Amino acid sequence: MMPPYKAMFRGPTAQFFYGIIALTLVSFVCFQLKADNATVAFIYLVVIVLLSLMGSYFASAVLILLAVAGLNYFFTPPIFSFNIDLPQDIALLIVFPLVSFIVTGLVRRAEQAKRELRLAIDTLPALAWSALPDGSVDFINQRWKEIGLSLADLRGSEWINVLHPDERLRVADRWRTAVESVTPYENVEHIRTADGEYRRFLSAEDALRESEQRFRDYTESGSDWYWETGPDHRFITVAGEPSTIGRIPRYPIGLARWDFALDLEEEPEKWRRYVADLDAHKPFRNFRYRVKRTDGSEGYISVSGKPVFDPQGRFLGYRGVSSDLTDAVRAAQLEEALQEAKVVGDNIAHDLRTPLTRVRIHLERGRERASTLEEFRAVADQAIAGLDQSMTTITALLRITEIEQSRRREGFSEIQLAPLMREVGDLYDPIADNKSVTLRVEALDEATVRGDRDLLFEAIANLVDNAVKFTPEGGGVEVALLCREGEAVIRVRDSGPGISERERDVVTRRFYRSDKTRNTKGLGLGLSMVAAIIKLHDFSLRISTGPCCTIEIVCPHLN
Repeated sequence: MMPPYKAMFRGPTAQFFYGIIALTLVSFVCFQLKADNATVAFIYLVVIVLLSLMGSYFASAVLILLAVAGLNYFFTPPIFSFNIDLPQDIALLIVFPLVSFIVTGLVRRAEQAKRELRLAIDTLPALAWSALPDGSVDFINQRWKEIGLSLADLRGSEWINVLHPDERLRVADRWRTAVESVTPYENVEHIRTADGEYRRFLSAEDALRESEQRFRDYTESGSDWYWETGPDHRFITVAGEPSTIGRIPRYPIGLARWDFALDLEEEPEKWRRYVADLDAHKPFRNFRYRVKRTDGSEGYISVSGKPVFDPQGRFLGYRGVSSDLTDAVRAAQLEEALQEAKVVGDNIAHDLRTPLTRVRIHLERGRERASTLEEFRAVADQAIAGLDQSMTTITALLRITEIEQSRRREGFSEIQLAPLMREVGDLYDPIADNKSVTLRVEALDEATVRGDRDLLFEAIANLVDNAVKFTPEGGGVEVALLCREGEAVIRVRDSGPGISERERDVVTRRFYRSDKTRNTKGLGLGLSMVAAIIKLHDFSLRISTGPCCTIEIVCPHLN
């Protein structure tokens, strides 16, 4: 089987090769006959248009440029020179490529329309065929192949042999009459299928045309486009292109969907499951992925498809439709951003009310009661401390929002977790010692994940900070890296008061403080930060209940 990239270039290469030979022969003959440049230009045009039927617009464009060069060098005075003496020759050399490009473009559009019509006929559930003026069959649709018949079985007059023996003479007479009188043909026939049985079919020209028209109306008015892939999941057909098709490679023939997807590395698990379903020949619906549009921005595509098999059960590929979801996704993202901005604003206003009120009270009391420089300084220090707390709150909230709205997935890379966890342990070991808390880090397994190193460091550090903060003196904190069932698990366990069952679902909310920790310094934003980072990476966060809290970050293991 020819590799896809060779199949893509076989047509253009052959067209270019034959074009070079044809243009060379035309140039030699016309030069010997001393033909004028207008005649040569016309012959060049005919040759280029005929070769454009092979399908490659790029090859046609190269041949046009070569023809212009040959016309100028060999036939435009002075010959054997690219100089031009007469104004009308300049006009000819300008008009010739313009006409050539226009005509070859029209030919290309006509050929594309022909291919799309054939594809439309292929998707019809009926048995569709066409015949030459002499009545011999020259085309059948995919439905014939699905019942076990090929074009070789039906070509010319061989189609008579697949009919029931009792009907062949009658059908042949009726068909001959329709061909000779140029009238519509309609008949009920028994056709032999792959299992040797004869099934009844209605041959009706008007019904086929009506089905074709319905399909055309659908493809012209719908926002979806139709596609087919082969057994290797590479595109073999794309048709019914809407105006948005320019958001993916215009001719993805020979490519697989993941060859031009932008989120392949960002969401490997999603693509792994998708490819597994394809290899298992399962139907799929509404698979979404990101692509790069022709203007450089990102687009969102939804695709659904079903597997296709031949009568013997051999897998042939997939057929399906794709939809452009870019506008809908952007509208949803905008709505989510506006809602998030409102929530952040409400949270900031709510949490700043208390410290700002406290600052105001301190300043008012200081203005009324302070009489010495030391008392004024004490009032100012209290006000500064309150403002610092407000600034810390604002910074933390904006940091969480930045992570939740982040596009930092584009900078993800492979990260070894063991060195990262040891760095966190080195950072918090002195803090734990000062509190007489034992901090132990066990990270021997060489687990590798995909993500943002700085953000993962921040998430692990927040968990260790909380564990050390809420563990009483003499207690211990354990940070461990586990590998199980294709997952890497970062586990932080402490000997503190733990989290109750009632609180497990709310501890990651912003500003949440349990009754056990209200007297401990903090803003109630640490676990919110961790949850935002975990969500960005598509990891999961597990929180145990009861005394001696255990929190786990579960990541897909790249190894």
